[in-house]
Amino acid sequence: MRILLRFTAGLLFLATATPALAQEVTPQSEDWTFTSVPERKAVMASVGFSSGLTIAARCLDGVYDVLITGLPEASSGALSRELGIQTGDQSQPHISVWTVGTRRDAAFSRIPVLVARDLAEGGKLQVIVPSASGGPRTRYVMDVDASSTAIEQTLTACGRSLVDPRQIRADEIDGNGQDGLPDTVRWKIMPRPDFPAPVNDRSPLEGYVVLSCVADGEGRLTQCQSESEQPAGYHLGRAVERSLSRARIQLSDQAANAGLALAGRMIVFNVNFKMEP
Repeated sequence: MRILLRFTAGLLFLATATPALAQEVTPQSEDWTFTSVPERKAVMASVGFSSGLTIAARCLDGVYDVLITGLPEASSGALSRELGIQTGDQSQPHISVWTVGTRRDAAFSRIPVLVARDLAEGGKLQVIVPSASGGPRTRYVMDVDASSTAIEQTLTACGRSLVDPRQIRADEIDGNGQDGLPDTVRWKIMPRPDFPAPVNDRSPLEGYVVLSCVADGEGRLTQCQSESEQPAGYHLGRAVERSLSRARIQLSDQAANAGLALAGRMIVFNVNFKMEP
């Protein structure tokens, strides 16, 4: 069988492109609930609202997720959608890509640790659902108690921390879980990961991995971490990480002309796997 690895460029959703009209869901104040189920190797911090929206950050058998249920249903056939999360004193929402769940009103973050760190700030929380088919966007506005302890426990259970030890400023993070690289960089030398060996005699036909790495001045990707992968349990993230030592990136022409520095930037990118006969 031939293995096809796709590194496709995705489009970023611009917050300023949302329509002026929006459906507003009135503020509500809630606190997080922490749950531990040791026999399932699971811990979860969750909060629910009378609007029907529920947000959960969880570590389940070593896999970290942030999921939202009760959203307006994703369009038919859509595998991903973009959602905005705005917390505390943030002036703009962080728009990122989420994978649509089996239920069309559920979505899983492709950068769950980054989202969880925002959620832990508490205070005013906004969840923004971009418009579909030209209709108005939906914006949920809620007050959530600061919950650094509850969310920190879920992160710790999966070997992550509330503060990124790489100490990257928000304005030096490029990418939101979109396919391929963010538009500030491009591949100079592409990674060539191998499709990992089967697990229990099974292999996925397709999947994706989202990683975050810190670039150095020569375009090397260092301090890499897998942020999410689907399907879980097949070591897709490890396969990509092993291939990154020879990969190199460079600034896009637009980023270079804007005077951006490559060294020290965190690059969040997606690698798609697809096995073809």
